[in-house]
Amino acid sequence: MKRLHNKTILIIDDDAGMLCALDKVLSAEGATVIPTVWAGDAIDILTSRREQIDLVITDLRMPILTGVTVVFAVREVFPDMPVIVLTAYSSPDIEEECFRQGARAVLEKPLDTPQLLHAIEKVFASVKASV
Repeated sequence: MKRLHNKTILIIDDDAGMLCALDKVLSAEGATVIPTVWAGDAIDILTSRREQIDLVITDLRMPILTGVTVVFAVREVFPDMPVIVLTAYSSPDIEEECFRQGARAVLEKPLDTPQLLHAIEKVFASVKASV
């Protein structure tokens, strides 16, 4: 059975290649993926499809709106929505800020598939445990 069957994941990344790669990996595991290259669309997408979306994955460094801003905005409007941040430029300060804003995980690029899937499963397990 596919690990992400019946899960819908919103992915925000200004790199179309990364979006495509994440879409491919997560779709292969049974997830429905909603990709967007513009962080400004995230709240609109969540608002219109809130009951369908189970997780948000966002890149950290993007033009205009950063991943930290996305985490903050998502958590303000949808406090129970889990968010994972992806970054190629991690540091303890960056990770601390992401977690302080409400991120459930921070993963360093380049990602490998098992690492990503493990983090997603861990986030879903923690969400299920808190319900």
